[in-house]
Amino acid sequence: MPIGKCRMCLHEKMLVRSHLMPAALYDYCRKGEHRPIKVGGGVVIPTDRQTQDYLLCEDCEDVLNRGGERWILDKLATWERSFPLYDLLTKVPPLLDEDGMAVYLAAQNPEVRVENLTHFALGLFWKASVHSWRGDTTDPRIDLGPYSEELRKWLRGQSTFPTSVYLIVVMEKPQRAQITMNDPYEGVRQGWRTHFVHVPGVLFMMALGKTVDDSVRALSITNAGNPINLSDALTEKVEMLMVETLRNSHKTQAFLRAKEKADAERKKQS
Repeated sequence: MPIGKCRMCLHEKMLVRSHLMPAALYDYCRKGEHRPIKVGGGVVIPTDRQTQDYLLCEDCEDVLNRGGERWILDKLATWERSFPLYDLLTKVPPLLDEDGMAVYLAAQNPEVRVENLTHFALGLFWKASVHSWRGDTTDPRIDLGPYSEELRKWLRGQSTFPTSVYLIVVMEKPQRAQITMNDPYEGVRQGWRTHFVHVPGVLFMMALGKTVDDSVRALSITNAGNPINLSDALTEKVEMLMVETLRNSHKTQAFLRAKEKADAERKKQS
């Protein structure tokens, strides 16, 4: 293990291999012989290769583990359509349920640990903002500007939650949950910056800036009541985005063989 500057505590320490997306997420995306499908750089390929590099010291890895990863990583959606986090959330009636959208107030449900959920999501965005996670460039995966440093301090418990940072949590219904993950990325700017990351069954959207629309701010999990959203419309957008990304990417032979096996299994089951 090399000695270097830990990007979280900023001290010279022995570094461990850190994952951009926690290793446990890859297990969710495996089924039998099927491997997680990685989309990136215009290519689609099934792979067990995990995005990792020497970034943090062991103590700071544990900060992320204790802060949110340990709590959430056994509660996501599975291929078998179990979804413990959804089950916890829906134990309490929603504040709003109409037109394909439901809003649940996590503050009314002590089984949903808002702090852990928030820490987990913002940890993913922060890691993507301080390292490229690619060998062909040194530019960070996403650019959060000064918010990256504010998030670092908050993740370490050294400051209050940063202003002008809004985290929207969108959960998918078990029968439509996408058993996929994608690295954090920036969406189309709409007067402010919005970043996305998806894990099995949950989409996290982080909006940044003083000009973020009031309707977006109201849905942030850091707002009063700690709202978490179930939205058929947003689920459809996630599905459409994945289809479009697959359509516009080069399919490797390994991916085509994996798809052929999956299609054959579905026919047997139907």
